[in-house]
Amino acid sequence: MLDPQTRQQLQTKFQQIKPQLKGQFSGLTDQDWDAGQKDPDTLVETISRKTGQGRDQVETTIRQLVSTTQY
Repeated sequence: MLDPQTRQQLQTKFQQIKPQLKGQFSGLTDQDWDAGQKDPDTLVETISRKTGQGRDQVETTIRQLVSTTQY
């Protein structure tokens, strides 16, 4: 599960990092992304399930994108 700070940053920066997320994790539908914007943990679960990547790996990638993206 994402920590509270990462969850908040992801929700705040979602539109900025969405193109990068789509590049990293292909195969998700627009509905998946919309649901993920509302609930970051759902996004992590969906990415993990649809890409076959482990949840920890997905969370690490998201943390890196969130921490390197400026407001």
